[in-house]
Amino acid sequence: MMNLGTILRPVTGAGLLAVSDQIVVGATHHESVLLDQAVSDALGSESWAVRRQAAFDASFALIGAITKRLGIEGDREIIDLATELFATLGLGQLRFDISATGGEVIGSDLLFGGGYVERQSPGRGARLRHHSDAFAAGFAAAAASIAYPSDWGSFEADETRCVAKNDSLCLFSLSRRPLTFQPGEGLSRGDAEQLIGPDATPESDPIPVGQTTRDIISSCVASDRGIIRISECRFALMPAAYRSQLTFDTMHLLEKRSPSAGNTWGPNGNAAVKAAPARLGAIFMDLAREANRAGMFHIVGSLFECAPLRDAFGDPPVDPHERVEQLVSIAGALGWGPLSVLEFSPGSRLVLGATITPEAVYYAARHGGTPQSRLPGLQGLGEALYLLANDVDWDEMAIDTELYRRIALDGPDLAVEETRSILSGDRECEIVVTKRS
Repeated sequence: MMNLGTILRPVTGAGLLAVSDQIVVGATHHESVLLDQAVSDALGSESWAVRRQAAFDASFALIGAITKRLGIEGDREIIDLATELFATLGLGQLRFDISATGGEVIGSDLLFGGGYVERQSPGRGARLRHHSDAFAAGFAAAAASIAYPSDWGSFEADETRCVAKNDSLCLFSLSRRPLTFQPGEGLSRGDAEQLIGPDATPESDPIPVGQTTRDIISSCVASDRGIIRISECRFALMPAAYRSQLTFDTMHLLEKRSPSAGNTWGPNGNAAVKAAPARLGAIFMDLAREANRAGMFHIVGSLFECAPLRDAFGDPPVDPHERVEQLVSIAGALGWGPLSVLEFSPGSRLVLGATITPEAVYYAARHGGTPQSRLPGLQGLGEALYLLANDVDWDEMAIDTELYRRIALDGPDLAVEETRSILSGDRECEIVVTKRS
């Protein structure tokens, strides 16, 4: 298995990461599972189609870009490339048994289904009501559609067995469907360059901790099972288009629903108040923010305390200002764009700046500008950085799920506000995280 540095490239001037021409971002099983669950809770039976379509579009763009650049055209060669790519990115394993008419794909150690099981407390059975591996389904269908192109249609994958539903493996059935749409374009370098514009401030070199973090990520090699771990945290590179399309498609669907279609909430399960569509969208965006907070807390914290970084720079800084600068630099190395600490008052306030982020690039490319807050991922990242800088005793605590749950339950009550955004015409994005008194 090749290391991530073999395929990972920076997007010059943007502080973003790309595989071929598609923007990717460092991810964990935590926010991946939590965001998918939020979409499923919000959309119910519609969620599988929305999640699978986002995965198909992002994967079709990624696999297509690589095969075009390498000049790969044979069906078996394309399937082999997709299989290796999936594992190299840390997403698990896929085994294809398909032809031009359809077939099956077996998935094992998948980031989503396997990640759901991993997040469960010891001894607790994993019983999801919905299939969890929409990303693997969309990826498999995209690979098959590129390998076996047809004017009649593309492939569609349905998950018939899932480890998150207590099955022994994940199994997908692939069949043709009429192609009534043009597959999405993903999220490309060109999209980022267009948003940055020719007059953008050049990206500054990262501080040494950030550069070392980039080197650590580049050196990561997936196991034979397609798993990458940094400390105890499962890590993967995800097409940034997947998370953004999933988030914003769900939000827009919720906002378009009539009030009568909204879910009901009430004491003791009684019928009660129906939330307005805009409110449903806001609730979902809060869940998307919280999902990213959980994932970034784990991966940034795991990188911050990992042996290669500590061997190079010694113990975590005692000075909170130096500590938060290092944490922010690590987050930037994960593909979140050029991040900066604009203001930091230990224990009370963090102001985080970003000249560009993957979700801003996606929203601008697909939906244009907006005065609304549309950066839940950056908001969640800001909260995670606040907690890591203020609420972790680095001499006594290790980053794990139990620590995060304890801080989430008993830690500070935080307020987060998106005060500036390039989507609103500002020169940069700004997130303010404050501790409520």
